[in-house]
Amino acid sequence: MGRLFGADGIRGVVDRHPLRREDAERLGRVVGAWLRQHTLSPAFLVGTDTRESCYRLKSAFVEGLARAGVRVVDGGILPTAAVSYLIASKGFFAGGAMISASHNPVEENGIKIFNHRGIKIDDQTEQALEDLFFGDVPLPFEIRPATITEEPGYAWQYAHALAREYQGHPWEHCRIVADCANGAVYQLGPLVLGQLGVNCTILNASPDGVNINWQAGSEFVRANPRWLAAKVREYGADLGIALDGDADRLLLVDRDGYLYDGDMAMAILALKLWREKALRQDTVVATVMSNSGLPDYLRHQGVVVQQVRNGDKYVTEALVAGNLTLGGEEIGHVILHTDDAHVTGDGLRTALTILAELARSPGTSLRDLAPGMRKWPQVKASIWIGRRVDVPPDDIPGLTDLLQRIREEIPDLTRLECRPASTEPVYRVMLEARYTPVNALAQQVLRLAEPIQRHFGIQGRPVEVLDCVSGGRVPLDGSPSFR
Repeated sequence: MGRLFGADGIRGVVDRHPLRREDAERLGRVVGAWLRQHTLSPAFLVGTDTRESCYRLKSAFVEGLARAGVRVVDGGILPTAAVSYLIASKGFFAGGAMISASHNPVEENGIKIFNHRGIKIDDQTEQALEDLFFGDVPLPFEIRPATITEEPGYAWQYAHALAREYQGHPWEHCRIVADCANGAVYQLGPLVLGQLGVNCTILNASPDGVNINWQAGSEFVRANPRWLAAKVREYGADLGIALDGDADRLLLVDRDGYLYDGDMAMAILALKLWREKALRQDTVVATVMSNSGLPDYLRHQGVVVQQVRNGDKYVTEALVAGNLTLGGEEIGHVILHTDDAHVTGDGLRTALTILAELARSPGTSLRDLAPGMRKWPQVKASIWIGRRVDVPPDDIPGLTDLLQRIREEIPDLTRLECRPASTEPVYRVMLEARYTPVNALAQQVLRLAEPIQRHFGIQGRPVEVLDCVSGGRVPLDGSPSFR
């Protein structure tokens, strides 16, 4: 037995388990067996981002589904949120899948699986699929495969739905730069913005199969906010938006280079919805990775923050179970659960909601939309170790003692996360304090990196530490942090 699913579906390096062709074909048959437990002749929607490996994985996965008696609808290149929305809104799909590795580099890919409500499958369903995948129970195999239908118009249907939702705002007051990451939104994004009449300069909307997220998109901008700020000034815009490869993440940057991540977006949207009496139960759902400044700020505004474990599917579960309106992750994955068809983070829809607030009040800045919001000093590093591992800190010599010393040395420390990532070959370290400066926290991250690198035999490899408050890399040469 092994594991297929991580924090966000199946993720890995292409042509290695679990993303070899034979793995994808078997997964299709496994998903087919699961679907046919509930539906006699299920229909299943599949979408992809723009990386070249999507076509190979999709071919094998769809073959497995069809051989299992599942009628497949191929929606082509779609954002993840579009797959979720189309499943929920059309009403005849038994489920769906998005083939994408989101913000990860092109050599990686993944498969996210949705149920009939357009919601990512829960932990119990993932376990059931893993049991089938690794077990020896015979899987369905049709001598005559079920039909496979292409629906390239689905992308346009989703674009028109977005445009209809946001029409009527004074978009002529908006001047933005939009980075499409050479990903799934490269056509749909410009189409929606153009239909609305947003004054927009489009960047990175020419995918070639290998340039997705390459020096583009939300994670590049997170490390280089001044790059997008320079583009904003160059094109005479007011702000920039950056999406990732499957367009479920959003970051915003203003002319001065200030970065607005998911926590900032949730603060802005929570106040907007609260003022409009549309924030159900006056509650926002956030993960344990959100900056402590968010619940502290919202508490003073009369808004409750409900915390769930890391992963957007847990945010969705809480939103649906509690009939709540707003939730998300600090990485930029924000979910506006305004109806049953919107249950997945949609970077473009989040951007339009925030931009509509700015359009209604010319001269208003992003900072004005959440006045007084202050993120607590926080840094994060992803220490490359070359492979995915399940090695807790206790198994790394010297790391547990060092973690304890750091807790004692920083009296205002509020958060310390140190664990292997589930979707990337890295060890994650995050420190947050109430007042200790970002640069001082970054030096502690470097201390923690030493035993981790020594344990995995990669001593001396440079470690980049991100400033979670201002964005960008923390200078580790003693120069002041950006902002």
